[in-house]
Formats: sequence, C-alpha cells, structure tokens
Amino acid sequence: MKKIDFLKYAAFSLALGLTVAACDDDDEVANGGGEETTVDPSELSFIVSAGDPDNDLSGGIAMRIYSDLSDATRTSQEVYNDATSGNTLKIADCFTQVTFNSESQVFTGFVYARAAGAEEDGGLGSKQAGLRCYQIADGPVLEEISGSPVLLSNFGNTGSFGTYSYAAQISNPYAEVLSFSGNSSVTGELITLSLPTIAIDEVNPSVSNIVDMGNDKLAMVLNYSNRDSAVVAFTDHTLAVDASRVIYDSRIGASVGATRSVRYAQSGADDNGNVYVFSGNPTNDDRIGALRINSGTETFDSSYFFDIAAESDGYRFRKAFHISDDYFLLEFFIDKDNHGNTATSGRMAVVKMEDKSFTWVTGLPTDYENISIAWGDGYNGVYYLPISGATSMSGSGDGDGVTPTVYAINAATGVATTFMTFKTTELVKAFTIIKQ
Repeated sequence: MKKIDFLKYAAFSLALGLTVAACDDDDEVANGGGEETTVDPSELSFIVSAGDPDNDLSGGIAMRIYSDLSDATRTSQEVYNDATSGNTLKIADCFTQVTFNSESQVFTGFVYARAAGAEEDGGLGSKQAGLRCYQIADGPVLEEISGSPVLLSNFGNTGSFGTYSYAAQISNPYAEVLSFSGNSSVTGELITLSLPTIAIDEVNPSVSNIVDMGNDKLAMVLNYSNRDSAVVAFTDHTLAVDASRVIYDSRIGASVGATRSVRYAQSGADDNGNVYVFSGNPTNDDRIGALRINSGTETFDSSYFFDIAAESDGYRFRKAFHISDDYFLLEFFIDKDNHGNTATSGRMAVVKMEDKSFTWVTGLPTDYENISIAWGDGYNGVYYLPISGATSMSGSGDGDGVTPTVYAINAATGVATTFMTFKTTELVKAFTIIKQ
C-alpha cells in the first residue's frame, strides 16, 4: 500500500461546486505510511447498490460499478431496473449493510435472515442470514467469489479490519470472520469471543465496532446492556480479549446505535490514527459526547471530552461515520424526546474532532418521515450520502415521487449538493467508494 496525498481541486465538478482539501489515506497513516503518490478522482470508481422501493428487503438487489468520481454527468440513473448494462450484477438477496475492504479489495453484502430473497431465485431463504462476497472483474463488474455465501445464524455489527471482513452477533459472543485467498475465494470462521471473561453482573458485552489501528492492532468497542459507559478492548486479528487490556470511561454513555436488529458504529479512527469513541444515545443527557484514544496508546485521553450535547442543543444521534482527516458525520434523531430503536433520524451534522467544532448540514431533504437514508462513504473531505423515498422498512412508506439522490456533503462547510440522481423507481441502498 502507498501513502496517498490527494490532489486539491479548485473545481471538483460543476454539480458539486466545492473545493476539496488534501488528506491522507486512513489505513496508511495508521500503518506508518509509505511511498507517496497521488490519486485523481477521475481514476476512482464506486459501487451503487440499489433495490426495489416497493419490495424493500425482499425484492433483491443490484450492484453496478461506476468509474470517474469527478464526472458530473450522471442523472436519472437506473441500476435495479436496468437489465441492459453489462456492468450490473443482480441477485435475489437484499443487503442491510455493506463493506468494502481496501486491503483485500473485496466487497461484502450482509444478508439479514428475515430480509432474504426467495430460495427458488437463488437467494438464501427467509430463515438464513449470510455474507456474500465479490471481487472486481473485467468490465468492470462485481463477480461473486468462490466460497460465498458464508452462512450464519444472525449478526448485528459488521465491518472489516486488516484483510478480513466480519459480522458480530448481538446476544452471543461470536463473530464470523472472513479471510480471503487473494480476492478469488473466501473462508469463514466462527470465532468464539472471550467476552464472558469480562462480564459484569453475569452480563456479557456486545461488539459495537472493530476499529483497525494498524500493525495487527484493533480497538474492539463494546457495550453492556446493564452499563452506560464507554468500553474498549484492545486486541489483535485473533480477536482474543484480555481483561488487562480493557478500558472503561463513564464520561460518556454506551457507544452503539441501532434500528431494529441492525447495529451502527459510533466510533472510528481519523487519518492520524487517533480513535474517537462517541455516545449518541446514552441513558443520561450529560453523557452525549465523544472521547479520544490517542494514536499509539491504549488509554482514553483524560484531557479530551467533546460535549456534543451542548453543541446540538441536546439532540441525540444514532450513527457516526468517518469522512476524512478528523471529520465525522453524525446522524441525529429529529425529536429530542423520541430516540428509541425505531425512532426517526436523519438530521445530519459534521464534527471536526480536534477543534471540537460542530456544523449542522444544510441542503439535504427535511421530510424525514418520507425518505430513506442509506449507507454512504467518505473521501477527500466529502461524504457521499444516498437518500431515496421512504419504504415500509425505512419510514412512513410514503416516499413516492422522491428523486433518489447521492448528496455530496462538504466536510469543511457542511453544505450538501447533488452528486448523482436516479429514477424514482430505484431505492439506493449504498454508495461505496473502491479505495485502492
């Protein structure tokens, strides 16, 4: 891998109307850097995953690779309903989460059991969860690799670290870890996590996120159902937990977000290897905030506390996503008094962690009950966020007429502009940048 110093662009595109600043690649800074090069956005590809708005989580999904992130000519696109494009792959299963591992160059879709497609159409079936893995083949097109799908009973949090991808269970101390031979075959291993060794009052913690700190070192962010505080276990790629390397801090609450059975990370590393642990929906209002683990350490920085509640006027948040540098995007609940598992969220804010600055995002749809916010991705000072019309799974179901759009959120200004649009018959599920 190479250390990447991204070029500055005075005019990224007419559609974006913004300037993006130079930043470092996440993985390379954490691993100590290397040979320098530059990457032009016109050479960067991305994957759009789309489904059927009338049959969300049951109608299957289609995935298409697009090239040239700087090209601003994409309007009224079709992915799910276009059977003519040679670089689109359509399957019977639906994904609740996706991840792209830049080390293994493998794209993984996570199929939740109750969301699976019909078995007769090649799906996993209504009672089986699984992970489907794809390599990038000539075309370019995604091609399912040997050994996929990897089946499992259930999962909550998902992600990747090193050359591995994983899905962790919610109520049991297990994680399905996928290893790849090159990027042409996959092997799954169900790892029994030693979480019972750090049980509190006979309650095991659950995995909220696994943050790659580089050099075979991981920060496993945990949460207890009976304890409202930040918990991080430091481990390696074996995921073995040693009680002597577990830290706790009650300045913030538990670090985890959720919608039904899906779990969302509220933690991540910046481009300098510092790990930030957020709590967006704790028991107590005064614990809404973020802590920092400085690069190279295994302790919370006692001098760092970001009081996000003070900046947001007491609003709570469900999700936290790294953009680039030390910018993160937070997805807030729209009602201060309604922030439960199925409550509506969708108001966005950008936070810059070193400065503890907070900026509400402007330019996004505000009809929160009638939109569906999907999985986005961050790159070079911009977060690309897909928003479509709501379905029965994502809102009121009255999302007809909403133009599915990928918005580009400028981290420095908090201004969102249109990057890409789709026909109203599409439900954009994910926008994933293929990072080399």
